Amino acid sequence: MARLATSLLLCSAVTQASININTLPPDLRSLEFLQRAPPRATIEPAWSGHHSAALDGDQDRVHVSWTVTGDSIEFQLEVRTSGWVAMALSHTKSIKGADVVIGWVEASGQATLRDLHSVDGRTVVEDESQDYELIVGYEEEGVTVVRFRRKVDTCDSDYDLPISNDTFRVIWAYSEADPPAGRAPQWSDLSRAGGRLLHLFQGEARDNLEPNLKRWVVTPNHVTLSEEDTLYWCTMVKLPLMAEKHHMIGYIPKIQAGNERYVHHMMLYECHDDRPEETFKRHVYKSGYKCYTPNMPEDFKKCRGIVAAWGLGGEPFHFPRDAGYPVGAEHGGSTYYMFEVHYENPGRHPNIADNSGLELLLTPNLRPHDSSMLTVGHDVSSLHLVPPGQLAFTTVAHCPSQCTQALPQEGITVFAGLPHTHLLGIRVKLRHIRNGAELPTAFQDNHYDFNYQTMRKFEFHMLPGDHLITECVYDTTGTEAYTRGGLSVNNEMCMAFLHYYPATALAHCVSKLPLKNILLAMGVTLWPIDPSTRHLGLRVRTPDRFQNLTLSDYLTVVLPGDLDAAKRLQEANLHHSQTADCYEFGKKKVIADGMEFSPPRIHSPYYNIDDTCNPYAKDEKLFLETFQKHFKHPREGSARSGGAEERPLLLPLVTLLLILHLLHPL
Repeated sequence: MARLATSLLLCSAVTQASININTLPPDLRSLEFLQRAPPRATIEPAWSGHHSAALDGDQDRVHVSWTVTGDSIEFQLEVRTSGWVAMALSHTKSIKGADVVIGWVEASGQATLRDLHSVDGRTVVEDESQDYELIVGYEEEGVTVVRFRRKVDTCDSDYDLPISNDTFRVIWAYSEADPPAGRAPQWSDLSRAGGRLLHLFQGEARDNLEPNLKRWVVTPNHVTLSEEDTLYWCTMVKLPLMAEKHHMIGYIPKIQAGNERYVHHMMLYECHDDRPEETFKRHVYKSGYKCYTPNMPEDFKKCRGIVAAWGLGGEPFHFPRDAGYPVGAEHGGSTYYMFEVHYENPGRHPNIADNSGLELLLTPNLRPHDSSMLTVGHDVSSLHLVPPGQLAFTTVAHCPSQCTQALPQEGITVFAGLPHTHLLGIRVKLRHIRNGAELPTAFQDNHYDFNYQTMRKFEFHMLPGDHLITECVYDTTGTEAYTRGGLSVNNEMCMAFLHYYPATALAHCVSKLPLKNILLAMGVTLWPIDPSTRHLGLRVRTPDRFQNLTLSDYLTVVLPGDLDAAKRLQEANLHHSQTADCYEFGKKKVIADGMEFSPPRIHSPYYNIDDTCNPYAKDEKLFLETFQKHFKHPREGSARSGGAEERPLLLPLVTLLLILHLLHPL
């Protein structure tokens, strides 16, 4: 949406009375401005935030842009209306408990902004503490523009939400008319409303795209979706011929119009072999194959190590200025890649053709560091179990120190990551352990939403021997059976894909509970398997009453009713040993394959103590005065004489000494 010229000046001959200083940008709020009003064009309050989004999708009537600077965040809301406009920061689909701001511009040019909240989800009430500051508000050609700022944490814990790296639902609303003079706006007067998921706290602004960019679009070659719920489609692609080394510095999702509901995620994997031309070239011009099935060629299994990842609802991703992924095997990357697209078609609609893909941005202007990607989390396994009826069940997975020893001595810098679970995930956390001490939390989203999976910007430095813990929390109160790990969205995952530099060979570092620990949590033992009984599968040996029941049937029929089993499984996730799998790109070197290890002993846990809203942390004098006041506060009965107060304490002391003397005479 083009920025609109201000209508702060209502005529060419401006008088002092026609200017409302509260609606002007900060640099124009001066007394001399009132004495000599500049020409209309020079007070254009046009502003472009580091991030922007159309909140109402393709209709593009509601637009927001924002910038985070230090401890403040600045928003500009542009809405095609002549009435009031509203924005609410929420973690739900309701304005109940949300942080609401409403602004409007009167016919006189007076702009007003109000900080509000809702306790019932239907009406709004002004906050006692007005923590939003109006910067400029104006109306032009039927578009209302309101720009305002607030602190990242306003310290209004009752009614304002702190801005964090969590997923926010930004609720918008507008009315076709301003509120009547002297009255506050009524939420029931809105004309339209909606919401969109966004990540507001992105530490760094997106750089402008540089010149000489090449755009390489990888697609699945016009695949037709099968009439099944879940389809993973893998296609071999070859890097276009380039005369010099190039860096990939970003990628943009290109979802075919009308197919947005089918495309769940897209991944690009490096493919490596001693004779890549002979191995991979023959697959390039084929339409592709179903992934992870017997029909998928063995050559595709040599494509290990993700270099680009996009998830449902994700935005374009741009690398920081100091890193780029090198393409081309001769430059440390790969020449052949496997492009994987995960489709979900729960309605089993027939004849759905798709050619969605990723547009890779390549530049010959090399960045200082080659980058790469590391996959961490829980191994994709059917033995990843999530019990039903749990408000918050935590899966814990590790990238152990034995695997990170492969990192260079100077370590690596992680600069972004994509957390990934399926439908039940509600929170994701990445913990960083070094020598038994927990470092500041690498990443955390306490309001993770499956429908908005985009690459997140965060940064931490990782050294050889460091240990990463991925924690995924699931809400299974709506399920009645155990959810197992797997590829379908009806199964679960717990992973994170981390962009880092400088590039190393380490590509994959995951873990899972060994079968013995899972059986211990389930409370069963199994009959041993030998060639003569293999066809019978895994069968229960004890408890006797379930003897010879298949493990799968026991998991489906019996285990959901065993509430203690869910507790034991949670204990196993948190504290029992696990097995690790970690390897280099293309599995050129396998560092660990089923290596059993114990979770790290953390002698110094990390506690995030935020003193932003603690007045004592900011004012040492206030802290000392308050401490002395309470320390010297007279206790009840202190007006009595010292002897009267000391006597009750003296008798127990004398008695204790007498007992000690009797037990241990001199």
